[in-house]
This record gives sequence, structure tokens and C-alpha cells, in this order.
Amino acid sequence: MRKYTLQELADLTGLTHGYVRDLECLSIDKTPLLETIGKFADALEIDIRQLFDDIDDSKKDKKSK
Repeated sequence: MRKYTLQELADLTGLTHGYVRDLECLSIDKTPLLETIGKFADALEIDIRQLFDDIDDSKKDKKSK
């Protein structure tokens, strides 16, 4: 969307490059805190709810099948 590199996004959120990479790859066992998700929304200059839109859409698709 903003074409940030993982390092740029890490710098903007104050998180480590490794953590951002692991979140992108879904290779961590823990669910990020809402505060962490808020940091991504702020860095991307979007409403935090937009980060959950795809999740809601995929649930709707499964229910309609």
C-alpha cells in the first residue's frame, strides 16, 4: 500500500525488523497486542479497522459456501 520496506515499517513503528518480518510471514506464535497493531495503523496512516477488513471478508466468504 505504502511500499515500505520491512526496515522502514520497523523504524516507523519502533519495532524490530525481525518482529515485523515474523508478523508478515505469520511465523510467530503470539497474537500481537492491539497497541502493536495500532502502531502499524499509525505508520500506514490508516484507520486501525482497515487492518481487520480482510479478516471479516474471509469469514463472510466461508459462511456463504
